[in-house]
Amino acid sequence: MTRTHLEAANRALIRAIETPPDTGIEPRLDRIAGSLWALARRECRPPDPERLRRLQRELAALRAEAAAERAGHIDRALVCVRAHRASAEVPV
Repeated sequence: MTRTHLEAANRALIRAIETPPDTGIEPRLDRIAGSLWALARRECRPPDPERLRRLQRELAALRAEAAAERAGHIDRALVCVRAHRASAEVPV
């Protein structure tokens, strides 16, 4: 399965971290970016859907704390995580 959405989410969060002003949420964004990168690179099994849901909730909470330009990058990361989750869902 392609995980380009998770890689794109990681890149969006890196841009968010680099966007001023620093507000103290950068370490949390960095941790989430690292988690998404690791999930994108792990080939032995697909990312855990519950873990992705938790990361998505964390991002949504951080988005509320972010300044406008940084929030735009976080929004892009959220869109990418949602797109990955939608593409990974198995029809019942």
